[in-house]
Amino acid sequence: MRVAIFGLGNMGQAFASRALDRGHQVTVWNRSPGRAGELVAAGATEAGRPAEAVAGAEVVLVSLADDAAVTDVCLGADGALAALPEDAILANVSTVAPETARQLAAAGPAGRVLDAPVMGAPAAIARGDGRFLIGGPAETVDRLEPLWDDLGAGYVRCGPAGSGAIMKLVSNLLLITGVTALAEGIATARGQGVTDDLLRTVFGNSGVLSPASRMRLDSLLDDDHPGWFAPALARKDVRLAIGLAEEAGVPARIGPATEQLLTGVIDTGDRWQDFAAVIEALRPRAGGDG
Repeated sequence: MRVAIFGLGNMGQAFASRALDRGHQVTVWNRSPGRAGELVAAGATEAGRPAEAVAGAEVVLVSLADDAAVTDVCLGADGALAALPEDAILANVSTVAPETARQLAAAGPAGRVLDAPVMGAPAAIARGDGRFLIGGPAETVDRLEPLWDDLGAGYVRCGPAGSGAIMKLVSNLLLITGVTALAEGIATARGQGVTDDLLRTVFGNSGVLSPASRMRLDSLLDDDHPGWFAPALARKDVRLAIGLAEEAGVPARIGPATEQLLTGVIDTGDRWQDFAAVIEALRPRAGGDG
């Protein structure tokens, strides 16, 4: 299948790599040039403009950082939707607000725009272990079933446009707040003299932690907090999820507290690779008992 991929961040790179491994013809485009070298060496074609990337594509996957980037790239005069070939499908795999997903669906050719965020880290995407959460017409979703199976470990059609975005935001809210709760537990245990070795022994195979939280245990304990999901991106997703709660009349408490802690970490600078750095906002206060 001829696949165009917009955005070569961690996720976009993983999607492109997986698509190449599965034998698809891949064209890539990134707003900042110079990130496609390894993909081109592996067989991808790099386009200079969005319209050039879309030309001849059967499927366009959009993997960008936030709503502003997605709307700019998809809805601009030289954007993906304006140049979308006849019968081609655009699937936005970025994590965005449901309203943005609905806006894209309304602006594009009827029935040919999907919100299709994926559950899984870049390494999981590259292995084909991600799971797509898709909003859009059933017939369009089903038409791409071979691609979903090639690029991931299946999919769930969540409903109409925007429903995939809702489920991804709720999933990320659970992930991020869960890791933040674990960070508070670790900080408390450390303050009581518990060693990191003991924390690894107790929590490494504990049913108390979700698999997603357990995956970040080492990153929380490591002072450099390695990973791929930057604190600013995590805060963006939490804020979008809080917005959904407010729309639903839910008196959210955990999300706002997590947002505040992430803001505290972000305000210290941009050195952190992963939102596991949220533990830095839980360091004992000077003069405290810890």
